[in-house]
Amino acid sequence: MALLEGKVALITGASSGLGREFALSLSKNGANVIVAARRKQMLESLCDEINDLAKRNKVDGAQSGKAVAIELDVSGSESAIDDAVEKAWAVFGPIEVLVNNAGTRGPVRSPLDQQEDEWNTIFNTNLRGTWLMSKAVAKRLVAAKRGGSIINISSIAGLERSLIPGGMAYGISKAGVIHLSKVLALELGKYNIRANAIAAGLFRSEITNSLFEKDWLNKVAAKIVPAGKWGNVDPDLTSVVLLLSSDDSQYITGNTFIVDGGQSVPSMPIWSSL
Repeated sequence: MALLEGKVALITGASSGLGREFALSLSKNGANVIVAARRKQMLESLCDEINDLAKRNKVDGAQSGKAVAIELDVSGSESAIDDAVEKAWAVFGPIEVLVNNAGTRGPVRSPLDQQEDEWNTIFNTNLRGTWLMSKAVAKRLVAAKRGGSIINISSIAGLERSLIPGGMAYGISKAGVIHLSKVLALELGKYNIRANAIAAGLFRSEITNSLFEKDWLNKVAAKIVPAGKWGNVDPDLTSVVLLLSSDDSQYITGNTFIVDGGQSVPSMPIWSSL
Protein backbone atom coordinates (compact mmCIF):
# COMPACT_ATOMS: atom_id res chain seq x y z
CA MET A 1 0.00 0.00 0.00
CA ALA A 2 1.41 3.35 -1.05
CA LEU A 3 1.70 5.95 1.65
CA LEU A 4 -0.70 8.87 1.48
CA GLU A 5 1.75 11.52 2.61
CA GLY A 6 0.74 14.88 1.15
CA LYS A 7 -2.83 13.81 0.37
CA VAL A 8 -5.78 15.73 1.80
CA ALA A 9 -8.94 13.77 2.59
CA LEU A 10 -12.40 14.93 3.65
CA ILE A 11 -14.55 12.36 5.45
CA THR A 12 -18.23 12.98 6.16
CA GLY A 13 -20.03 11.33 9.04
CA ALA A 14 -16.68 11.12 10.81
CA SER A 15 -17.81 11.68 14.40
CA SER A 16 -18.37 7.95 15.01
CA GLY A 17 -18.58 4.52 13.44
CA LEU A 18 -17.15 3.84 10.00
CA GLY A 19 -16.23 7.47 9.33
CA ARG A 20 -14.15 7.69 12.48
CA GLU A 21 -12.21 4.57 11.52
CA PHE A 22 -11.66 5.86 7.98
CA ALA A 23 -10.25 9.14 9.34
CA LEU A 24 -7.91 7.35 11.74
CA SER A 25 -6.66 4.98 9.06
CA LEU A 26 -6.09 7.69 6.45
CA SER A 27 -4.21 9.87 8.92
CA LYS A 28 -2.05 6.98 10.14
CA ASN A 29 -1.03 6.44 6.52
CA GLY A 30 0.08 10.04 6.08
CA ALA A 31 -2.97 11.93 4.83
CA ASN A 32 -4.12 15.18 6.39
CA VAL A 33 -7.79 14.70 7.16
CA ILE A 34 -10.77 17.01 7.49
CA VAL A 35 -13.41 15.30 9.59
CA ALA A 36 -16.94 16.52 9.04
CA ALA A 37 -20.21 15.82 10.84
CA ARG A 38 -22.92 17.53 12.86
CA ARG A 39 -21.48 16.71 16.30
CA LYS A 40 -18.58 19.12 16.63
CA GLN A 41 -17.53 18.00 20.12
CA MET A 42 -17.03 14.40 19.00
CA LEU A 43 -15.10 15.59 15.97
CA GLU A 44 -12.78 17.68 18.12
CA SER A 45 -12.07 14.67 20.32
CA LEU A 46 -11.15 12.67 17.21
CA CYS A 47 -8.90 15.50 15.99
CA ASP A 48 -7.11 15.57 19.34
CA GLU A 49 -6.45 11.84 19.04
CA ILE A 50 -5.13 12.13 15.48
CA ASN A 51 -3.00 15.21 16.17
CA ASP A 52 -1.50 13.69 19.31
CA LEU A 53 -0.52 10.64 17.28
CA ALA A 54 1.01 12.87 14.60
CA LYS A 55 3.16 14.59 17.21
CA ARG A 56 4.36 11.30 18.66
CA ASN A 57 5.12 9.85 15.25
CA LYS A 58 7.06 12.96 14.24
CA VAL A 59 9.35 12.42 17.21
CA ASP A 60 9.84 8.79 16.13
CA GLY A 61 10.51 9.79 12.53
CA ALA A 62 7.26 8.37 11.18
CA GLN A 63 4.80 10.29 9.03
CA SER A 64 1.25 10.76 10.29
CA GLY A 65 -1.33 13.24 9.05
CA LYS A 66 -2.99 16.02 10.98
CA ALA A 67 -6.72 16.64 11.43
CA VAL A 68 -9.18 19.50 11.63
CA ALA A 69 -12.92 19.45 12.27
CA ILE A 70 -15.64 21.03 10.15
CA GLU A 71 -19.22 21.11 11.38
CA LEU A 72 -21.39 19.92 8.51
CA ASP A 73 -24.88 18.53 7.92
CA VAL A 74 -24.93 16.87 4.49
CA SER A 75 -28.73 16.99 4.50
CA GLY A 76 -28.64 20.79 4.70
CA SER A 77 -28.87 23.35 1.92
CA GLU A 78 -26.54 23.26 -1.07
CA SER A 79 -25.13 26.66 -0.14
CA ALA A 80 -24.30 25.49 3.39
CA ILE A 81 -22.57 22.38 2.03
CA ASP A 82 -20.63 24.44 -0.50
CA ASP A 83 -19.55 26.91 2.20
CA ALA A 84 -18.33 24.05 4.41
CA VAL A 85 -16.30 22.56 1.56
CA GLU A 86 -14.82 25.99 0.85
CA LYS A 87 -13.68 26.25 4.49
CA ALA A 88 -12.30 22.71 4.38
CA TRP A 89 -10.43 23.44 1.14
CA ALA A 90 -8.75 26.44 2.76
CA VAL A 91 -7.28 24.41 5.63
CA PHE A 92 -4.80 22.05 3.94
CA GLY A 93 -5.27 22.95 0.29
CA PRO A 94 -6.93 20.92 -2.49
CA ILE A 95 -9.07 18.02 -1.28
CA GLU A 96 -7.90 15.08 -3.40
CA VAL A 97 -9.88 12.41 -1.54
CA LEU A 98 -13.56 12.64 -0.59
CA VAL A 99 -15.10 9.85 1.47
CA ASN A 100 -18.88 10.24 1.40
CA ASN A 101 -19.66 8.21 4.49
CA ALA A 102 -22.48 10.14 6.20
CA GLY A 103 -25.65 8.09 6.21
CA THR A 104 -28.79 7.16 8.07
CA ARG A 105 -30.96 4.05 8.06
CA GLY A 106 -34.34 5.06 9.43
CA PRO A 107 -36.98 2.75 10.91
CA VAL A 108 -37.91 -0.62 9.41
CA ARG A 109 -40.93 -0.04 7.17
CA SER A 110 -42.85 -1.88 4.48
CA PRO A 111 -43.67 0.03 1.28
CA LEU A 112 -47.20 0.53 2.63
CA ASP A 113 -46.02 1.91 5.97
CA GLN A 114 -43.12 4.12 4.83
CA GLN A 115 -43.70 7.74 5.84
CA GLU A 116 -42.82 10.55 3.45
CA ASP A 117 -40.81 12.48 6.04
CA GLU A 118 -38.76 9.35 6.82
CA TRP A 119 -38.12 8.79 3.11
CA ASN A 120 -37.00 12.41 2.67
CA THR A 121 -34.65 12.25 5.67
CA ILE A 122 -32.98 9.09 4.37
CA PHE A 123 -32.62 10.34 0.80
CA ASN A 124 -31.45 13.82 1.79
CA THR A 125 -28.59 12.31 3.77
CA ASN A 126 -27.65 9.16 1.85
CA LEU A 127 -28.11 10.21 -1.78
CA ARG A 128 -28.63 13.96 -2.08
CA GLY A 129 -25.85 14.65 0.44
CA THR A 130 -23.45 12.38 -1.44
CA TRP A 131 -24.24 14.14 -4.72
CA LEU A 132 -23.86 17.66 -3.31
CA MET A 133 -20.60 16.84 -1.52
CA SER A 134 -19.23 15.28 -4.70
CA LYS A 135 -20.33 18.31 -6.70
CA ALA A 136 -18.76 20.80 -4.29
CA VAL A 137 -15.39 19.02 -4.21
CA ALA A 138 -15.27 18.02 -7.89
CA LYS A 139 -15.98 21.50 -9.24
CA ARG A 140 -13.06 22.86 -7.22
CA LEU A 141 -10.78 20.10 -8.44
CA VAL A 142 -11.77 20.85 -12.04
CA ALA A 143 -11.14 24.56 -11.55
CA ALA A 144 -7.74 23.81 -10.00
CA LYS A 145 -6.95 21.30 -12.78
CA ARG A 146 -6.27 18.56 -10.25
CA GLY A 147 -7.37 14.95 -10.14
CA GLY A 148 -8.93 13.22 -7.20
CA SER A 149 -10.81 10.24 -5.81
CA ILE A 150 -14.43 10.16 -4.68
CA ILE A 151 -15.27 7.18 -2.47
CA ASN A 152 -18.97 6.65 -1.80
CA ILE A 153 -19.96 4.35 1.04
CA SER A 154 -22.97 2.34 -0.05
CA SER A 155 -24.33 -0.96 1.25
CA ILE A 156 -25.14 -4.44 0.04
CA ALA A 157 -28.73 -3.37 0.75
CA GLY A 158 -28.38 -1.42 -2.50
CA LEU A 159 -27.69 -4.61 -4.47
CA GLU A 160 -30.59 -6.45 -6.08
CA ARG A 161 -29.54 -9.81 -4.65
CA SER A 162 -29.36 -8.43 -1.12
CA LEU A 163 -32.76 -6.83 -0.70
CA ILE A 164 -33.64 -6.57 2.98
CA PRO A 165 -37.28 -6.72 4.16
CA GLY A 166 -38.35 -3.43 5.72
CA GLY A 167 -35.42 -1.51 4.27
CA MET A 168 -37.11 0.03 1.25
CA ALA A 169 -35.98 3.68 1.54
CA TYR A 170 -32.51 2.78 2.80
CA GLY A 171 -31.91 0.16 0.12
CA ILE A 172 -33.13 2.36 -2.72
CA SER A 173 -31.02 5.29 -1.51
CA LYS A 174 -27.91 3.07 -1.37
CA ALA A 175 -28.67 1.70 -4.84
CA GLY A 176 -28.78 5.33 -5.94
CA VAL A 177 -25.34 5.91 -4.43
CA ILE A 178 -23.94 3.04 -6.51
CA HIS A 179 -25.46 4.43 -9.69
CA LEU A 180 -24.34 7.96 -8.83
CA SER A 181 -20.78 6.66 -8.48
CA LYS A 182 -20.91 5.21 -11.99
CA VAL A 183 -22.27 8.46 -13.42
CA LEU A 184 -19.57 10.50 -11.65
CA ALA A 185 -16.91 8.15 -13.01
CA LEU A 186 -18.29 8.51 -16.53
CA GLU A 187 -18.64 12.29 -16.45
CA LEU A 188 -15.55 13.23 -14.44
CA GLY A 189 -13.00 10.82 -15.88
CA LYS A 190 -11.82 13.40 -18.41
CA TYR A 191 -10.79 15.58 -15.47
CA ASN A 192 -8.77 12.76 -13.88
CA ILE A 193 -11.36 12.45 -11.12
CA ARG A 194 -12.34 8.88 -10.36
CA ALA A 195 -15.36 7.68 -8.40
CA ASN A 196 -16.06 4.32 -6.82
CA ALA A 197 -18.57 2.87 -4.38
CA ILE A 198 -18.07 0.45 -1.51
CA ALA A 199 -21.05 -1.82 -0.86
CA ALA A 200 -20.49 -2.74 2.77
CA GLY A 201 -22.04 -5.68 4.54
CA LEU A 202 -22.95 -5.59 8.21
CA PHE A 203 -20.29 -3.82 10.28
CA ARG A 204 -20.40 -2.40 13.76
CA SER A 205 -21.31 1.29 13.71
CA GLU A 206 -23.49 3.68 15.65
CA ILE A 207 -26.60 2.60 13.77
CA THR A 208 -25.87 -1.13 14.21
CA ASN A 209 -24.50 -1.22 17.78
CA SER A 210 -27.82 -2.32 19.24
CA LEU A 211 -27.92 -5.23 16.80
CA PHE A 212 -24.39 -6.37 17.70
CA GLU A 213 -25.40 -6.52 21.36
CA LYS A 214 -27.74 -9.44 20.60
CA ASP A 215 -26.30 -12.90 21.33
CA TRP A 216 -27.87 -14.55 18.31
CA LEU A 217 -26.08 -12.33 15.80
CA ASN A 218 -22.83 -14.31 15.73
CA LYS A 219 -24.77 -17.54 15.30
CA VAL A 220 -26.53 -16.04 12.30
CA ALA A 221 -23.19 -15.03 10.74
CA ALA A 222 -22.15 -18.68 10.44
CA LYS A 223 -25.32 -19.35 8.42
CA ILE A 224 -25.51 -16.38 6.06
CA VAL A 225 -21.89 -15.24 5.66
CA PRO A 226 -19.57 -17.62 3.77
CA ALA A 227 -16.63 -16.18 5.72
CA GLY A 228 -18.41 -17.42 8.86
CA LYS A 229 -18.08 -14.18 10.79
CA TRP A 230 -18.84 -10.48 10.70
CA GLY A 231 -16.07 -8.19 9.51
CA ASN A 232 -14.09 -5.52 11.32
CA VAL A 233 -14.13 -1.99 9.94
CA ASP A 234 -10.36 -1.93 10.32
CA PRO A 235 -8.85 -3.51 8.27
CA ASP A 236 -11.69 -5.02 6.22
CA LEU A 237 -13.18 -1.73 5.05
CA THR A 238 -10.32 0.69 5.71
CA SER A 239 -8.00 -1.27 3.42
CA VAL A 240 -10.30 -0.61 0.45
CA VAL A 241 -10.59 3.08 1.35
CA LEU A 242 -6.79 3.32 1.55
CA LEU A 243 -6.40 1.69 -1.86
CA LEU A 244 -8.93 3.99 -3.53
CA SER A 245 -7.35 7.02 -1.83
CA SER A 246 -3.87 6.22 -3.09
CA ASP A 247 -2.25 6.67 -6.48
CA ASP A 248 -2.19 2.88 -6.78
CA SER A 249 -5.82 3.10 -7.93
CA GLN A 250 -5.30 5.57 -10.79
CA TYR A 251 -6.95 3.19 -13.28
CA ILE A 252 -9.83 2.14 -11.04
CA THR A 253 -13.08 4.04 -11.45
CA GLY A 254 -16.78 3.33 -11.81
CA ASN A 255 -16.58 0.19 -9.70
CA THR A 256 -18.53 -1.12 -6.73
CA PHE A 257 -16.36 -2.96 -4.23
CA ILE A 258 -18.45 -5.46 -2.27
CA VAL A 259 -17.02 -6.00 1.21
CA ASP A 260 -19.34 -8.37 3.04
CA GLY A 261 -17.55 -11.68 3.66
CA GLY A 262 -19.52 -13.17 0.78
CA GLN A 263 -22.92 -12.44 2.30
CA SER A 264 -24.36 -11.32 -1.03
CA VAL A 265 -23.03 -14.37 -2.90
CA PRO A 266 -25.46 -17.22 -1.97
CA SER A 267 -28.01 -17.99 -4.65
CA MET A 268 -30.74 -18.62 -2.10
CA PRO A 269 -32.26 -15.65 -0.23
CA ILE A 270 -30.14 -15.04 2.84
CA TRP A 271 -33.19 -14.56 5.04
CA SER A 272 -34.34 -18.15 4.49
CA SER A 273 -31.50 -19.23 6.80
CA LEU A 274 -32.84 -17.32 9.77
